[in-house]
Amino acid sequence: MGRHTRLRQVKDPPHNFYFQSENDNSSVGLNIAEFEALRLKHYISLTQKSSADTMGVSQPTFSRILEKAHEKITLALIEGKDIRVYGGTVNLKQDYKGYGCLNCDEEWKDELASKDRHVNCPNCNSKKVYFLVREPL
Repeated sequence: MGRHTRLRQVKDPPHNFYFQSENDNSSVGLNIAEFEALRLKHYISLTQKSSADTMGVSQPTFSRILEKAHEKITLALIEGKDIRVYGGTVNLKQDYKGYGCLNCDEEWKDELASKDRHVNCPNCNSKKVYFLVREPL
């Protein structure tokens, strides 16, 4: 019997849920956790360990999620299939006030957070920090 699937922490759901090919072939489905793994590792350029921590999973689990996403994207590209992003066991981060770092994509809660307060990122010490308010969906 398999283990219980833990919720993966996802910063934002993807803005594009469907990528269409010119052919009317079948589609390949990426779940939101696989999309987030690709975003963290290849778009934000975090390490696998940092990406795993961001998603709230172990590094081996993150590696498996990323490998599955690579397999699906490769299949879609090679065979000219549509790519759909949907579903999965995820928890969308929400409902807090704090800051986000433009340099390393770190986010943190801060009860005293405001647009006028100047802070540095606790992860990379960057001054490129923005005010963040997340509300429930």
